[in-house]
Amino acid sequence: MNWLQWIPLIATLALIYLLRWLHIGITNFKVFVLVILVWTLLLILFYHRTRASRDRDRKGGEALEAGMASDD
Repeated sequence: MNWLQWIPLIATLALIYLLRWLHIGITNFKVFVLVILVWTLLLILFYHRTRASRDRDRKGGEALEAGMASDD
């Protein structure tokens, strides 16, 4: 696993700890749910972007190898 993918995990743990320390889930549940939904959307976007760039790099290398193999 790439080290960049560990950053959201650590940030999620920090966010949950902060929300727990502030008692947001008890005092204002709607704000808590909104924060969790926004955070989940950000995580999905982050992993989508990192996965897309990694797939593009891999496909580019495969296309190059296929092109070289067809020339032989």
